[in-house]
Amino acid sequence: MSLTGRVTPPKPPSERKPYSPPRITRYGHIKDIVKGTGGGGNDGGTNHSKVCWVAEALYGASAPRTTLVRTWLSQMGAETRRWRLFVALYRLIGPGLATLIRRRRIPATPFLRLFDVLVMKAGDESLRTLKGR
Repeated sequence: MSLTGRVTPPKPPSERKPYSPPRITRYGHIKDIVKGTGGGGNDGGTNHSKVCWVAEALYGASAPRTTLVRTWLSQMGAETRRWRLFVALYRLIGPGLATLIRRRRIPATPFLRLFDVLVMKAGDESLRTLKGR
């Protein structure tokens, strides 16, 4: 119905956009990656299920890079043995490392370099996945 109260006839099929099914991305909704999660999932506690304490200490809780690496590491840890071992080790030492980085007891630079590489890997993997669809 239009503003004048008259019923508007539907457009002929030739004027409509072709239907394309929705696509699911591998690393969550793009809004969450671009804007971040708002910091609602603070990784400071040891009982937290998310695994990016160091990325949060380096980039910030709601930074898009933190969200991307957190999701990617969780996914890779579930899929491959090599990453599963890395994630298991990270779960043991990650919270302590993050605390030391936040308190500036150890330099952040080596970890920043490592996590920048992980961000690049996660981004590349995400692009490959999207292109393959």
